[in-house]
Amino acid sequence: MASSSNKITHPRMPVDWLKIKNRDATDRIDCLAHGTPDTDQPTLLITRIMDNGHTEETNTVEVDPATGGVVMSFSYASDFPTLPEAAPATAPTAKQTNVWHRSNLSKADVTITFRLASDERSNKVKSFGNTSEESKKAQQIASQTKTRIELSESKDGELTVVVKGERAKAEEARARIVRDLQTQASRELDIPKEHHGRLIGKEGALLRSLEADTNCRIQIPARDGPSSIITITGPREGIQRAAAHILAVSEREAKLATEHIVCPKNLVPFVRGPFNETYDSLTLEHGVKINIPPSHVANEVISVTGEKEGVFRAAAEIRKIVESKKNPSTIQVQVARTQHRYIIGQGRSGIHEILRNARVVVEVPSEESGSDQITLIGDAQDLAGALQLVIERASSVVTQSIAAPNWLHKHLIGPKGSTLSALVPNREKVQIEFDDSNHIFIEGAPVEVKAAHEILAKEVARLQIELAIEKVKVHPSLHRHVIGRGGSLISKIKEQTGVQVTIPNEETNSDEIVVEGKKDGVKKAVAEIRAIVTKIENEKSRDIIIPQRLHKLIIGSKGSGVQAIRDSYPNVSIGFPDAKSKSDVVNIRGDKAEVDAVFKKLTTLSKEYAENNYQETVAIFKEFLKHIVGKGGASIRKLRDETETRIDLPEAGSDDGKITVTGKQANVEKAVAQLNKIQEELANVAEETIEIPTKVQARFFGNGRRLIADIEEECGGVHIRFPSEKSESTKVSIRGPAGDVTKAVALLSALAKDKEENYVEDTVKAKPEFHRFLIGKGGSKIAKLRDTLNVRIMFPKEGEAEKEIIHLLGKKDDVPKAKAALEEAIKQLSETTDIKIQVDPKYYKNFLAHGATVVKMIQEQNGGVVISFPKNGSDSDEVSIRGSKQCVEAAKARIEDIVDDYEKQITSTVAIPTQFHRGLLAGRGAKIHELQSKFNVSIRFPNNREEGAEGSDQVSVSGRDTKVEEAKEALLALVPISKVIQLPIDMHRSIIGRGGETVRKLMQDYDVNISIPKDNSSEDITVTGQVANVDQALEALREKLVEYEALAEDRKLKQWSMTINVPTDYHQKIIGQRGQTITALKEKFGVIINVPREEGNEAITIQGYEEKANACAAEIENMISELRSMFTQEISLDARYHPRLIGQRGRNLKKVMEDFRVEIRLPRQGAEDPNLVIVAGKDENDVYDCIDFLRGEEEEFLLDNVERTQYLSPRHQETNNSRQHQAPVTVQMKGAPWQLDIGSSEQFPDMGAESGASATAVGGAWGSSRRW
Repeated sequence: MASSSNKITHPRMPVDWLKIKNRDATDRIDCLAHGTPDTDQPTLLITRIMDNGHTEETNTVEVDPATGGVVMSFSYASDFPTLPEAAPATAPTAKQTNVWHRSNLSKADVTITFRLASDERSNKVKSFGNTSEESKKAQQIASQTKTRIELSESKDGELTVVVKGERAKAEEARARIVRDLQTQASRELDIPKEHHGRLIGKEGALLRSLEADTNCRIQIPARDGPSSIITITGPREGIQRAAAHILAVSEREAKLATEHIVCPKNLVPFVRGPFNETYDSLTLEHGVKINIPPSHVANEVISVTGEKEGVFRAAAEIRKIVESKKNPSTIQVQVARTQHRYIIGQGRSGIHEILRNARVVVEVPSEESGSDQITLIGDAQDLAGALQLVIERASSVVTQSIAAPNWLHKHLIGPKGSTLSALVPNREKVQIEFDDSNHIFIEGAPVEVKAAHEILAKEVARLQIELAIEKVKVHPSLHRHVIGRGGSLISKIKEQTGVQVTIPNEETNSDEIVVEGKKDGVKKAVAEIRAIVTKIENEKSRDIIIPQRLHKLIIGSKGSGVQAIRDSYPNVSIGFPDAKSKSDVVNIRGDKAEVDAVFKKLTTLSKEYAENNYQETVAIFKEFLKHIVGKGGASIRKLRDETETRIDLPEAGSDDGKITVTGKQANVEKAVAQLNKIQEELANVAEETIEIPTKVQARFFGNGRRLIADIEEECGGVHIRFPSEKSESTKVSIRGPAGDVTKAVALLSALAKDKEENYVEDTVKAKPEFHRFLIGKGGSKIAKLRDTLNVRIMFPKEGEAEKEIIHLLGKKDDVPKAKAALEEAIKQLSETTDIKIQVDPKYYKNFLAHGATVVKMIQEQNGGVVISFPKNGSDSDEVSIRGSKQCVEAAKARIEDIVDDYEKQITSTVAIPTQFHRGLLAGRGAKIHELQSKFNVSIRFPNNREEGAEGSDQVSVSGRDTKVEEAKEALLALVPISKVIQLPIDMHRSIIGRGGETVRKLMQDYDVNISIPKDNSSEDITVTGQVANVDQALEALREKLVEYEALAEDRKLKQWSMTINVPTDYHQKIIGQRGQTITALKEKFGVIINVPREEGNEAITIQGYEEKANACAAEIENMISELRSMFTQEISLDARYHPRLIGQRGRNLKKVMEDFRVEIRLPRQGAEDPNLVIVAGKDENDVYDCIDFLRGEEEEFLLDNVERTQYLSPRHQETNNSRQHQAPVTVQMKGAPWQLDIGSSEQFPDMGAESGASATAVGGAWGSSRRW
C-alpha cells in the first residue's frame, strides 16, 4: 500500500454497485482507490465512516480496465470474526462494536449528491483512508448534523459527495461541506440602484432565498449610498448562478418603463371606451398594465407600466385620445330622476351603448345629489344624436300607479298569482308591484303599461263595489270567546257568511278583528261578532264555597238537581271541581243577573244541606260494634229512625273503628250521644296517663311500632298515644274500656321498667305459611305463651322483607323458653299427616285448569300441603291432602269453600262488538286477567278464528252470582268508542309531525288511536279509545286547530319568493366558507335562499316575507357590486401546487388572503383550465404582491418536487440496454476454512502433539478479535 492513493470513479462500474455491501448499514462509506506503479489496474478500498467518526477498512475492489469487470474481495477473518472463548465481564454494546448496529434509513430521509471539481476543492493534499483533511471535516460535519456522508474521488480529482439523512439536516450538511471543502471566490456586479429593490424583495425574502439556493453571501449597498456595486462571495458555481440571476433580473427591469398621462375625469370614459373595449385593446395589444384612478379619487394621472416599447406605444395612443377630446362640447338635459336608471341600464350598459353609437359620454348624477340634470360630453356634431338616444331610453319605460287599498291586493293576486296572471296575460313584459302605501305600481313599455293599467283599474273598481272590509274593536281578552272552543264559533260564522275573519295573534295584543268579504256577509259577520262580545261583556263569574261532601247532594241523582237549576237559568254555567281535587270551590259563570240568582239559590241549598248534613264521627271499639249494629242490623236501623240521621259503619275488614253520623246538627248530636251511651253501657270507657322516660319511649318504636300495635290489639283495641318524637314529654295516654285500659297500663309500665333493666330480644325463623297456625285462632296460642312466660312475640307484617323472622322480646330467662316452645311447634307443623275428602269429579277441571293454579294457591296458603286428585278415567271422588295436621285441616276447609262457590256459580253473557275483542285481549289479556282476579270470575271470548265460524259478539262471564254483574259492568267500561273530528287537510301534516312524532305522542298521552286519511281525500280524523280518553284527545286536537288557523296568514306571507341573477363565479362567495355567509343571511332576514348547483344556472331564489326577501336581495347585490369593483388579475399556477396553497382545512389559503388582504379563487374540479387562479383585492399593490408571493411559492414547490424525484433508485431509471452493458461483478472470499490445505500439519495439527507455536492468541480458535 506504499503507492499513492487515488480516488476513482470507473466509467463502467455499476451505479449502485457500492451500495450492495452497505444496503442495511447506518455507517457511511468512503471509497479510496489506489494502484501500483507498475500497472494501471486500479484497486478500490472501501472504508466505513462510523457515526462516532471511527473508520474501518473492510473490502478491496479490483477493476479490470480491459473488460470493465469488477472483482470484490472479502476477508473471512474480518467479515466473520472469531467468537471469544469466554464471555467478557461486561458485554460490549452495539455502540462499542458497531457489529450488529445497522439501523435502516427512515422513510423521511433523503439523499443529496453533488460534485466538486478538482480546481474547486480547497484542500487538494492527497492522503490515504480517512486521514485527509477533507475526510476529517466530513466526519465532523456528519457527527454534528447526524447524517451520513460518502466521499468518492475520481482520477481527475473530482470529488463526489453523497449526503443522507433528514431533509433539513442533509441540506445543512450540504451547505457546510460546500463552505468547508469548496474554494471561495468573490465577484462584483454593477447593477443600477433602481433594480436593487427587485433583488431584495419584501423584507429581504428574495435575497435570503437566493443566498440559500447558491450558498453565497450577497452584499447590496445601502439605498442612500453612492455605490451600485453588488458583491457576491462563495463557491464558484454558486457565484455563477447568483450572478446569472441578478443580471437576469436587472435586464428584465431595464426593459420595463412607466409613463404617466394627465387625463381629466370627464375624459376617462373615452380612454376606457364603450364596455372597456379601448382599455382592453391597449393592454392586450401592447402587453402593458394601465392603472386608471377610480372616479371618487381626486387623481387625474393614468399610469402605464410594462416593457418600454409597449408602454411608449400605449401611452402615445392614450395621449392621442386625450388630445382629440381636449376641448369637448357639453350640453345638459333635464330628465326625471325616476327615469335615470333606464338611461344607465343594467350594469351601465345603456351609457356604454350611447358611447359606442354616438361617441358621447353621458354623466348621470348620483342618487345622493338629488339632481335631475343629465350631462352629455363629446364633439358638437355628435351631441344631437346622443341626446336623441338618451331621450329614447328615458321614455322607453314608464311607470303608472293605481290607488288600491292594501286589503284588495291579495284578491288581485290570487292563489300563487293565478288571478293576476289571468288579468294581465303579458306579465313578463310589465312589472307589477303591490306597495304597502295602498298603491299598485306598473312599470314597462308604454303600450303594455297602458293596457295593464286599464285592466287592473277596472278590476279594482269592481272589487271595491262588491267587497268590503271592516275592523271590529274587541279586547284581546275576549278573542278566545269569539273563536269558541276548538274554533267552533268562528268557523260557524265563516261558513254562514262566507267571509274571512282574521283574529290577531295574542303576542301583538291588538284589539282589531278584521272581517273582509262580500258586503252582505261582512255586515252579518260583524253583527254576530259584536253580539258575542256584548254577551261576553255582560257575563259574570262568581265562586261559591260549598263543602265537597255536599256536592253530590246538589248535583242530585244522575245530575237531576243541577240540571233543574240550569233549566231555570239557561244562560248560566255551573262548574263543580273534580272529586279527586278535594276542592270546595264551585264556579258560576254567565249573565250577570242570572249568576247572582244562581249564587243566591246555591247559597240557600248549601245552607240547607249543611244543616241537614251536619257530620260527626264516633270512635267505637271493635268488640262493641256488633252490639251497636244488633241482630240483622235492627239496633242501628232503630237508631237511624229515631234520630233521623244517616249512620255509616266502617267497612268490613277495615282497621278503622269510627262510625260517621250525618244529618241535622241536633239530630246528629243526639245520635252521637246515644252511641256513646251504648258503648259506655257495654263497658266503662276510661282514660289514664302514665310516665315513661323519653329514652325508654324510643325502644317501643322499633320494628315499625309493632310492639305498640301488639299491645293495643291484646288489650281490646285501646288507643295508646305517645308524645311526638321531638317532644320532651314523658306522658303516655291510654284510652278504652276501663278493664282494658288497666291491663294496658300494667303492660306498658312493666315493659318500660323491664326495658330499662334486663329485657332481651331474640328471633325465630318459620315459614310464612306456618305463622297462622303458630298464632292460633284469635291469637289464642300466642296469648298463652305471653301469659305463661311474660314474653312478647311479634310476627312480621305484610310487605316486610323478612317474612320468616319472628321477633321475641322479654326477660332473659323467659325468652329462651318461648323460643324453644315456638321451635317445637314449628317442628310439629313440619310433621305430615294424610286425610281424604270427597269432591264431585265434575269440579276437578276447575281445580286443575291452567296448570292447576287453584291447587297451587291452596298449597301456598296452607303450609305447602300436597293435594292429589284422582287420575283421569277414575270413578273416585276422593281427594287426598298430605301435610301437617293444622295445614291439612285448613286446606280441607278452603277446598270445601271453593266447591261451595262452584255450586252457586252462574254464567251470563254480555254483547261486545267483535272489532273490540282484540283490543281487550291485547297485552296477553292483562286487562281481562285483572278483572278475573278482582271479581273472582272467568271471562271467555268467542273463538272467531275457526273456519266457517260466525262472528259472535257474546262474551261469557262465569262466577258467583253476586260478582258476575259487577264484572260485566267493568268489562263494558273497557270497550272503546270512536269519534270523528274534521280538520283541514293542510293541517294533517302538522298533526302527524316529523316521522309521525306528533301523532304518536298524542296517542301515548291520551291512550287512544288516531286514524288520519293517507291520501288526503277527507278531512275526517277518527279518534278511538275509552270515552274519557277520546274526549281529552279531541280537545287537544281542537286546540291545535286554533293555533293552526292563527298562523295561517303568517304562513301565506312567508311563501313569497323572488329570483335574482348572480354570475356563477360569485355563488361560492355568497355561500361562504362552510356556508357561513349564506347562513348569516338566512338568520338575519329570516328567509330561505336556494343557490343552484347546476353549472351555468345563475338564478338564486329567495323565499320569505316580501320585505325581508327584498332586503336580502339588496344585500346580496351590494356584495356582488363590491366584488365587481375589486381589482382582479388572472394567473396560471401549476395545479399540483394548489393543495399546498390550500393547506390543511384551508388554513394556508386563509392566511395568505389575510396577509395580503385579497380574495383568491381556485378553479373548480373539472374546470377547462385547472391552472387558472383569480386574485382580487381592493388595492392593486396588494394583488400584485400576492401574485409575486404565489409565484415564488410555486417555484419553490416545483423545485422541491424535482429534487424529490431526482434520486430515485437506479433500477427505475436505467433502461434495459444499459443493464445489459453493465460490467460483471465477481465476489471472492479469502481465508475461508474450506480453502485451507487439508494435508498441512500446520493448519491441521495432530491431536495431542506439541505445538511449536506460542500460546494461542487471545480470541480463541477463530482468530484474534476484530479491531474497530
